[in-house]
This record gives sequence, C-alpha cells and structure tokens, in this order.
Amino acid sequence: MTRYNEAIPISGALNCRDLGGHVTCDGRTVKYHKLIRAGHLSELTPIGQQQLLDYGVTVDIDLRSSAELEKYPDLIPSGIKFVHFPCLDNDDTESTETVNELNKFYSSSTRSGYLRMLYVYRKLVINKHSQSAMRQVFAYLLAHGNEETVLFHCSAGKDRTGLTSWLILFALGVAPEDVKQDYLLTNKFLVDRLHQRINDAKQAHLNQNFISSIHDLSTVQEDYYDQAMTLINYEFGGMNAYLRDIVQLSDTDIQHLRAIYLE
Repeated sequence: MTRYNEAIPISGALNCRDLGGHVTCDGRTVKYHKLIRAGHLSELTPIGQQQLLDYGVTVDIDLRSSAELEKYPDLIPSGIKFVHFPCLDNDDTESTETVNELNKFYSSSTRSGYLRMLYVYRKLVINKHSQSAMRQVFAYLLAHGNEETVLFHCSAGKDRTGLTSWLILFALGVAPEDVKQDYLLTNKFLVDRLHQRINDAKQAHLNQNFISSIHDLSTVQEDYYDQAMTLINYEFGGMNAYLRDIVQLSDTDIQHLRAIYLE
C-alpha cells in the first residue's frame, strides 16, 4: 500500500500521492484510494494511464488555468472523467514557464522568486477565483465522493494542489502539524525537477540571483504555508471560519465529508 509519504508510481506523472493514511485528531484514518494529489498529467505514458486506472482513479480535477490546460492538456484514458476547476486565471506560480521566459523577471534580485511565491500564497487565499475553485472542489467531493476516486492536480502539484490538500485534510480533522508536514513533503518528490531547472539555468549562463529564484519558485517552504495560514487566521478568523464562510461548508457538510473519507 502506498502511504502518503511515498510517491504513487505513475509513469509520466509528477508528485503523485495518496492522502490516505493520515490520522485525524479523533483517531480515525483517511481512506486510501479515494483522494489523490498530483502534478501535471500532460506527459502520462500509456503505462501511466493504465496505472491510474489500476489505482482506481475515476475523476481528474484539473486546477490549472485555461491557458495551461490548452497548452498542456492532460493525457488521461477514456475511463477517467475530466473536470476543470481553475484555481487562478493564469499560472501565477510560474510552474510551466521555461528558464529563458523566467529570466527577465528573476535575475535582478536573489529574493525575486521568494517574494513572488509569498504573493502567490496570498492570492490563493484571498482571490475570488481561487475561492470559487475550492468551493467547486468540495461541492464535487460531497456530491460524488462516495462512488468516485478523485485525483486533483495543478502543474507541479505543490501550490494550488497544496492549498486544496490542506483544506481537505483540515476539513477531515487532521492535526495542523501533520497537514503542514504533508505540504512540505512535496520537496522530496520534486528534487529531480528542481535539479533540472537549475541545470538549465546554469547551461544558459544565468546569474546566481536567477538560480536562487528558480529554487524558491520550484519548491515549497514553511514561509509560504505560514503566509497563507496567517491570512486565514487574521483576515478570516481561522481555518474553521474559512471553511465555513469562504469554502461554504456547513457542519453537516463536514460530517458528510468525514463519513465518506474516514474510517
């Protein structure tokens, strides 16, 4: 059984993980083979497509923008339903930009990428587009969770997917420290991607400011998570209030989600 701290081996997929196995504060466990988080599926091989089916995935929720979807469409098999809930109206995370495309923005300061990511996490929490996408995700889970195994993803599976994952885990009653650790696990599964982007930058003879920014754009950090959580706590009254007022989950909805996804 693939635990949440292990990658699901899907050929051509990136950062694919099962949320199953997390233990809630009341001692229950998130079910396996029900909620899958991932990066892009635009390079799935035929073997990878079959592996998704074999794992039980029945629905692919794409959180990317329409522009990203058009440029890099998911290569999913016909047995998996496709749903599009764009989390941002463009790829503010810069996950799909090439090194040369990023160069003009991130060569001036060693902190450019870091500051950009803090902005992205603020936007993920307060942007109406992002909030709407989260409501759509949870509405789908409530309506179809019993019979479906849902995979949700963005480009790298770290920011938009990260937010979605931690909202789900909080709603299910997983402890905050465990939610944060699940978020930070992403770095373990993006090492190869990070090294490739840094190597590309060095091959292009780009400066150290840019390389530092590429690192910050291509990883997750406690500061990013804390940026979002600080906003949730001080602007919205905490995670429970955010789930209630912004994601629009009632107490009954929370209990329904837990009935579906916990054992």
